[in-house]
Amino acid sequence: MTQVRLAFAVLFVATVVACGPAAPSAGTSPTASAAASASAGPTKGGVLRIGYGAEVDNLNAFTSQFLTDIELTMVEGLIVSNDKNEYIPVLAKQVPTVANGLVKTRADGKLELTWPLQQGVMWHDQVHEFTAEDVCFTWKYVVSTGSEVYNRNSYLPISDCRVQDKYTAVMVWDKPSAIYNGLFEAILPKYMLDGKDIVKYDGYNRSPVGTGPFIFSEWKAGEYVRVKRNPNYWRGTQYPYADEVVFRFIPDINTRLNAVKSGEVDFAQMTPTQVKDVKDLPNFNLTLVQQNSWQHFDMSIKTERGAKIFGDKNVRIALFQLIDKKTIVDGVLEGTVQVADTVAPTTSPYYNPNVKKYTYDQTAAKKLLDDAGWKVGADGIREKAGEKLSLTALLSSADAIGKLYWQVIQQNMKSAGVDIKIDTKDAAARSQVWRSGQWEIQISRWVLPADPSVTGLYSCKGSNNMTGFCDAAMDEQMTLSDQELDPAKRKAYLFKAQELLAENAFSLPIYYNVNPIVTSKKLGNFKASGTNLGSFWNVFEWYLNK
Repeated sequence: MTQVRLAFAVLFVATVVACGPAAPSAGTSPTASAAASASAGPTKGGVLRIGYGAEVDNLNAFTSQFLTDIELTMVEGLIVSNDKNEYIPVLAKQVPTVANGLVKTRADGKLELTWPLQQGVMWHDQVHEFTAEDVCFTWKYVVSTGSEVYNRNSYLPISDCRVQDKYTAVMVWDKPSAIYNGLFEAILPKYMLDGKDIVKYDGYNRSPVGTGPFIFSEWKAGEYVRVKRNPNYWRGTQYPYADEVVFRFIPDINTRLNAVKSGEVDFAQMTPTQVKDVKDLPNFNLTLVQQNSWQHFDMSIKTERGAKIFGDKNVRIALFQLIDKKTIVDGVLEGTVQVADTVAPTTSPYYNPNVKKYTYDQTAAKKLLDDAGWKVGADGIREKAGEKLSLTALLSSADAIGKLYWQVIQQNMKSAGVDIKIDTKDAAARSQVWRSGQWEIQISRWVLPADPSVTGLYSCKGSNNMTGFCDAAMDEQMTLSDQELDPAKRKAYLFKAQELLAENAFSLPIYYNVNPIVTSKKLGNFKASGTNLGSFWNVFEWYLNK
């Protein structure tokens, strides 16, 4: 399941677990945090056991195609998004704004953003200090060609980063950007990575060094990642409360459910079909996290065969009309999610209800395929110019729900003369194939931050446009929205971009994701978040009652 992290919807946690005292914000000073925690009296020690859905591809927060849950225990950025869909400072003392004087327009029309940084923060080696040099080094890597950073496009308007002093970084933006405050969610250690090919450097990608509350300890392939307590954490030595966190890879959903029921794990992400199985467990709380995320059906035109088949808009529309969203939502997902028709959830201020909608319609789909020259052959499969309309769907072996809805889609498409084969790969291998564009069809999801931008997903040169589809008019609207600081004008641009995406039939939204998380009733200070940075944003405050 693709878990790419860019920017668009604003959503909120639907159900919040009340398990422990209120925590200080991540932007609070270490002294204030210490006082608040002391009065609340969280328990120190223990091993926090996480039942994780799939083994990750790597532990580089910028290039991994998975949520940064594991990385956020070790690696910190200038900012993070919290449980209220707000960006709050971490390694930065403040998020720059016009109001606080840290965003200024120069005489040449360019913007200067000044980032004041926390002082005395040490990297895990306890030898090197985090400074503005690390911030500018990170920027230089992100914007470099071939960095494979998931949201590289969002950083490209930054034309310069300079070290004003040891604890101040100044960035120059060539044009306004409405999404600047959601960037730099991780910072790389210059002392370790300078001169390295970071994309291929396993010395970091499989054992990252950060400034966070936990230190990398072990990655046992196929089994788990273990992190241990950072005894010199900069927020105060009282943090983190837990001694260790172990992310145990349990891709099979039934095995994960049994691990919860037997008490082998303290935290696990379940599927919507398992809500009924976990909602009344006596020793666990259930949180239904409304995610900034939607499931979508995509086609790649990056192969010669894909371009030939999916380059025809009528074929794309026909395939859309053969996907029964309602049956998937009400049947496979048991009514726990909503049908999606666009990339913005219904709760978002950027949701456009008037986009073109594609409903299940076998008759209309058959006619479109007939008119496009795809005729049903003797074996029941459509063909054109000697080419069979037999398509291969890329699927992660960890995607238990995907296996179920593809059965529905296979059956519906078969009755219309379209043959679907399933190519199942482990999660990391699926991600690699997806990046290459050498696939035909797939259903996956975007998991996005709090700020709205889909440019990296759908623009002609988008860093996460793995389909190859491209439309200049849509590019223009997305670019304008990224540069527009007036919310009303920005909304109009994003509305138009959504309309063009639907009209072009480049991607079919299917449903909006809900993430059911079960947590032990012993776990305190857990605050779920539906953004791309996940629910581990305040892991330093989590504790386990004895």
